[in-house]
Amino acid sequence: MAGLTRLFGMALVMTSFLTGCASIKMASQAEDAKAKSFAADPNQANLYIYRNEFMGAAIKMPVEIDGKEIGKTGSKTYFAVKVAPGKHTLVSKAENDFVLDLSAEAGKNYFIWQEVKMGLLMARTKLQVVDEATGKAGVNESQLIDTSIIETKPSTAPKQNPSGSVSSVSEEPSKSPSATLVPTKEERHSTHESPTKGASTETTSTHLTDGPIKVERVPFEIGVSSVTVERIAKKNSCESKKGAGLLYKKGPLEVYRVNCEDGRELKARCELRQCEIFNP
Repeated sequence: MAGLTRLFGMALVMTSFLTGCASIKMASQAEDAKAKSFAADPNQANLYIYRNEFMGAAIKMPVEIDGKEIGKTGSKTYFAVKVAPGKHTLVSKAENDFVLDLSAEAGKNYFIWQEVKMGLLMARTKLQVVDEATGKAGVNESQLIDTSIIETKPSTAPKQNPSGSVSSVSEEPSKSPSATLVPTKEERHSTHESPTKGASTETTSTHLTDGPIKVERVPFEIGVSSVTVERIAKKNSCESKKGAGLLYKKGPLEVYRVNCEDGRELKARCELRQCEIFNP
């Protein structure tokens, strides 16, 4: 019985993955192969924005370049975009917005990894510039999203280069030496986590978010994954007379809370009945 339950859970996850991919129009095999030749344009720069993780497969993440949405990524997908030389602003959207400023040079390839991270109600996102070897490997295991080549003009926003500024992007060990990131004053502040007030913004520029995500708050009640969460809690030495109560719900994502008899409080994040304990 347990084996059948696991198989059913895996089937649900695979169904969500295939459904997510099906809703994203993919390029032809010929176009995918051409993009993976990594041929440089002497007059433009190539941006490869890839997402090669299975985590959060049911979540599509919009990507913007210079204020224009170029599409949404799914698990194991990527964009290949040509841009004019100069400064460009990339935004990845999920539970949070992550903003990355990039100065591109003609004739070069830039590889940007769209990382998927666990959030409170849905997946969070982060953009990282990686080296060529890492980037090519990530692109090669992903599929090209069908979108016409977007040629964007460099941003005209003034650069800010305060001395001694700290950037969450600049600290990444996988940063490509060919990419120039422009730090700003906002990078001095750590990312503000606000699990009960909506989406937060992680940024390396003065770009503002579109506003908080509207979250459906529900009263304490038993949810479809309460039994699963209670079992996980017991494995973590958490006994509760009340059980696991549903705190939040947004689409297929649910958050549960268990008040342990020893005074602890455990929270679990569930997606398609696949649950795990987390610390918000």
